[in-house]
Amino acid sequence: METAPSYRERLVPPWWLPLVLLLIVPAVLLVFLPVNLQVGVAVAIVLYVAVVALLWLSAPVVAVEGAELRAGRARIPVAQLGSPEVLLGDAAQAALRAGWDPADHHVVSPWTRALLRVAVEDPEDPTPAWLISSRRPEALAAAIEAAR
Repeated sequence: METAPSYRERLVPPWWLPLVLLLIVPAVLLVFLPVNLQVGVAVAIVLYVAVVALLWLSAPVVAVEGAELRAGRARIPVAQLGSPEVLLGDAAQAALRAGWDPADHHVVSPWTRALLRVAVEDPEDPTPAWLISSRRPEALAAAIEAAR
């Protein structure tokens, strides 16, 4: 029997992005207006729904389920992880710029400003750390600690 996740977050775009993406509708209508207005309306609606659905469905999920951390499609037992480090503000920006380590496992979303860095303590694993975007990094860190 599978246990309920102690932490789960989908890194979806902010609420205002679908409103901005409504600009797709007049752009498509402008293109199709000389051809056929009904076709333009249909294409605009289908294209808008497809773009919003793609953003939602492609958003990675970060979860702590039982004794496992899942970030996107990757999974790792929490027993192989060190202490989580919450990175906010300038520390998060530094980790994404000058502190970027290509050997780390990154699940970074442009929609979030906070990060969680967790060192991997398994000597067999070539990945030194996981860097994960989160809107609630303190809760994610607490869930990882509780799962250990």
